[in-house]
Amino acid sequence: MNAKDDQTDTRTQETLPVPRNDAEASVLPVVGIGASAGGLEALQLFLSHLSPETGFAFIVVTHQLAEHISLLPELLNRFTDMPVLTAEDGMLLERNHIYVSPPGKNLSVFKGRLHLMVSPKQNYANLPIDYFLRSLAEDVQDKSIGIILSGTGTDGTLGLKAIKGVAGMTMAQDPSTAKFDGMPLSAIAMGEVDFVLPAEKMGQRLIEYNESSNFKRRAIDKNQPDNSIDSESLQKAFILLRNRTAHDFSGYKSTTLKRRIIRRMNIHQIQTADRYIELLQENPVEIDKLFKELLINVTNFFRDPEAFEALTTALPKLFQDKPDNYELRVWIPGCSSGEEAYSIAILLKEYNKKTGKAHPFQIFATDLDESCINWARDGVYPIGIAADISPERLEQFFYLKDNQYCIIKEIRDNIIFAVQNLIQQPPFTRLDLISCRNVLIYLNPDLQKEILPRFHYALNPGGILFLGSSESIGTYDDLFSVIDSKWKIYQRNSGPSTFPPSRLGAYITKDDSSQIPPLKSLSIESQAGTLVRQIERILLEHFAPVSLIINEHGKIFYIHGRTGNYLEPTPGQPSWNIIEMAREGLRIPLLNALSRVNKKGENEIISSGLRVKTNGDFETIDLMLVRIRHPEGLKDLFLVSFQPHKKETRIPHSPQKKVPAATNEDKEQLEQELAFIKESLRASVEELQTANEKLKASNEELQSTNEELQSSNEELETSKEEMQSLNEELNTVNSELQNKVEMLSHANNDLQNLLNSTDIATIFLDTDLKIRRYTQPVKNLIKIIDSDIGRPLGDLTSTLKYDHLLEDAKGVLEALAAKVAEVESAKGEWYLLRILPYRTVENMIDGLVITFIDISRIKKAELKADLADVTTSIVNTILQPLLVLDDRFHIVSANPAFTQAFNTANENLTGQSLFTIHGAAWDSNQLHTHLSETLMRNTAFDKFYYDTEFPGLGKKQLIINGRILKQLKGSATLILLSIDETTENTGQDKKPHD
Repeated sequence: MNAKDDQTDTRTQETLPVPRNDAEASVLPVVGIGASAGGLEALQLFLSHLSPETGFAFIVVTHQLAEHISLLPELLNRFTDMPVLTAEDGMLLERNHIYVSPPGKNLSVFKGRLHLMVSPKQNYANLPIDYFLRSLAEDVQDKSIGIILSGTGTDGTLGLKAIKGVAGMTMAQDPSTAKFDGMPLSAIAMGEVDFVLPAEKMGQRLIEYNESSNFKRRAIDKNQPDNSIDSESLQKAFILLRNRTAHDFSGYKSTTLKRRIIRRMNIHQIQTADRYIELLQENPVEIDKLFKELLINVTNFFRDPEAFEALTTALPKLFQDKPDNYELRVWIPGCSSGEEAYSIAILLKEYNKKTGKAHPFQIFATDLDESCINWARDGVYPIGIAADISPERLEQFFYLKDNQYCIIKEIRDNIIFAVQNLIQQPPFTRLDLISCRNVLIYLNPDLQKEILPRFHYALNPGGILFLGSSESIGTYDDLFSVIDSKWKIYQRNSGPSTFPPSRLGAYITKDDSSQIPPLKSLSIESQAGTLVRQIERILLEHFAPVSLIINEHGKIFYIHGRTGNYLEPTPGQPSWNIIEMAREGLRIPLLNALSRVNKKGENEIISSGLRVKTNGDFETIDLMLVRIRHPEGLKDLFLVSFQPHKKETRIPHSPQKKVPAATNEDKEQLEQELAFIKESLRASVEELQTANEKLKASNEELQSTNEELQSSNEELETSKEEMQSLNEELNTVNSELQNKVEMLSHANNDLQNLLNSTDIATIFLDTDLKIRRYTQPVKNLIKIIDSDIGRPLGDLTSTLKYDHLLEDAKGVLEALAAKVAEVESAKGEWYLLRILPYRTVENMIDGLVITFIDISRIKKAELKADLADVTTSIVNTILQPLLVLDDRFHIVSANPAFTQAFNTANENLTGQSLFTIHGAAWDSNQLHTHLSETLMRNTAFDKFYYDTEFPGLGKKQLIINGRILKQLKGSATLILLSIDETTENTGQDKKPHD
């Protein structure tokens, strides 16, 4: 380091409290900066606008060759007061320091210390930025910040995705300000960037992010429970998310939700949860960003390679007792951007190759995030995936295009991607493998208990369930058996399975007031946990007598106090119905009270002075039945309470007069009447018993019928659920196919317009030399119509003077070598014939392409050139002086005889006017008239006698003949003059100036 570096080091250490041990370094927020081509300028702008006391440690990673001597630390030191150091092994990170990666090394972070790693020697590109940012995310977690500056390629994209996955913050340079925008554009396209800013504005955003109270609180101790978001604010966020996206997040773990919401609050510099809820209400776009944030799309190819090796070992269990053509069905819920789906597809392809089988397979990959599904459908990934995939797999299952890896068509065609809500929508059925890794860890236990039975229902007997390393089947060991306990691979146990009834419908509702699921749909454990406090509060409001909570049918949901004096279990099968359990003297009043509240809608009924038989004695009690209105979860249930009857104070009666004793006749009459009444009562009782027996028999028949109907109803429900699952599957397949049809339609339109715009006659043939497609100009050469598609080429006639077209086509198909020839049509038009093999994307030969390019103009030009050469040769061999003039009487050419006779000075006469050469010796009005008439009337003139004086040659007597020179149609008009010298003096002409 130079002197400036030493001074900066001393000043920084004196004024700033820097960490000197691993414990302090472990809570240090770290900024990872990736830059490549054009990155030096961006780094200079970034540092020159950055305060030297931000509290961060900065690590700069660039692309530099191993043999390169880096001057980057010295260059950066000029633009900042922070110490700039070259990273070394074991160096402890300190606040307000900048560390630069050395050339040829990969940089990583572990427990707050830097470590230099040797760059890999594999045949794929080394991506040091991705490597470092991934390491930073794993070590620093939510205190990591990733920045991508100017550079080419896609390095850094997957690193930012890893940082976003641990709730860190990400930035990318504005592509319009970057000297090379490849790296920023790739990161932005992945959708994992929080801020897109010019380099000079990033520093201020970092300071604001660091000063957030939420960020500082997490930096102190991330393990402490965060109380900055109360449950009420969380519920409001759920409502806004549900109203905007129709998806409910209340079943997710609250710690994960709070952590993600706090990250969004830090991004916007919001200190309180109430203010963030206001932002969500004011800005629906922020709801969309929060929705995507909560989905936590973190994945990569072959995540946990040992887990995939364990899955490969378990695959033979799926094919036991299965035919060779058995189609394996796989479902991957929560597939994110598709890496997991493609990894399993590759695994199955390799398994088929290893076993020598050809088992077809169909993979259904679903996710809640539509943007991730679209990314997965494209099957295009940054070049950084090479760090997760072996070179052999890259070569076999991927191909490079525009510096990105694309999945091959053979793998892509086996996967259907679709948007699906795992909780709300029916699962796929008749599956052999479900891979749901790192999804359940984000859900609360109640939600996991809903989903695992669904997986059991969806799997075939013996099917495999593949979970993440931090997940398990919980208490459902009766549904699944363990194959590999470490990597959480389970096999479905045999036995009947029904579609589990979901209680999640209560959460997925448009009614914002329904925040608690109805009690009628809750299990006993939920009653004991979720609603106990609410029920006890109601009981306390009514002085807590012996009480019960029932529904309109008398079913008991909750019991408070000792009810033995009023209720007793019924013989036989246990019942939780209060009417059936009521003791003698209480049943009729309860029935009447329930009837009144149900039919008349009364809210409160009090029955006083009821005599209830208890253990051979009678007790007088008061019964009270009250309809519950609040809270919402208990609405329309009833509170029943029993309490001892309050005895009234009796006023002593005055002494009564003595009643005279009854006579014997009166006694006999009363006894007879009593006997009659007893007999009548006995008869009525017997008739009532007979009627009761008949009613019992009818009731038994009705019960039998009801059981049959219930059985039929259950079968119909099961069939309906299976049909719903099949319908969902068909909708998914249809959506995928429709998407493909639209893409093919667009591609077909583009291809058709491209072919027609070239105006080149093109024929596409299959391997049997049958017509597959053709362009319109083909009709000028071959007699073909639309219905001829599918016919052999040899069946069609053509206007070409070429008899070897079919043989040449067969030869190209056999030798795979192009054939080029010039052919003529019956109309005299010439075409360049090219026959080429038709190659698919997989480099397979699938027919031929025959093109006919019109070269008639070229042929005519060649013919004209040949004719000109012949004419020139003839003219040059004639001993008589000859001149060729254009339509302006300028000399086009002169033969050697003319040069020898008149141009002894070898002057270049081409392009000069005839009337200006040789001192205007040829300037004659009569000659001009003869030439003009020849040109205008297309005539000739002969024996024009002309006397003139030539400089240096003296006077000459000439005989001139002229005529139009015949040429090809469309060519310029030329005049040919032949000149003879004579000694006769005809006197017919003089020089025009004479």
